[in-house]
Amino acid sequence: MTAPALPDGLVLASGVMAGDDWITVPRERIREALTALKSEGYQSYLFMTCVDHLATPTVQRPPERFELVYQLRNMRAHHELRVRAYVPEDAPSIASVHDIYAPANWDERETWDLFGIGFEGHPDLTRILMPDDWVGHPLRRDYPVGGEPVDFSEDHEMWQTAPPEA
Repeated sequence: MTAPALPDGLVLASGVMAGDDWITVPRERIREALTALKSEGYQSYLFMTCVDHLATPTVQRPPERFELVYQLRNMRAHHELRVRAYVPEDAPSIASVHDIYAPANWDERETWDLFGIGFEGHPDLTRILMPDDWVGHPLRRDYPVGGEPVDFSEDHEMWQTAPPEA
């Protein structure tokens, strides 16, 4: 099955990857796109997530650093559709769709908390996973990676090797 017909200029690109249909829409028109898709039968919102392409090793670089991916399902047609919108690093925000698909409320809060993407019009864009006083957004690829020693790290060769009697 192919993606549904949407108004002119709403779909920037479309395709199929690993058997899944996807479309890319302008971030400025995400609400229009999701409203149209909902009226076309995509009543079920599965999830929304973010991809940080800061260091994505691809031949063709994505148009912007951040990619939001909305996964929708048309239960009657037994079809899933991935809707993609790119968000620039210098203005990391997009319109909220919490009033179109209610579960998006939580995904938008999580995306704000972990990636720092703002959602214009969201009723309560506050941290949901990290403490309120946390500085930064830990799933961004430029977030400083810390760490602490692990008790068994000194003997890693021993525990990664099968015992002699095996």
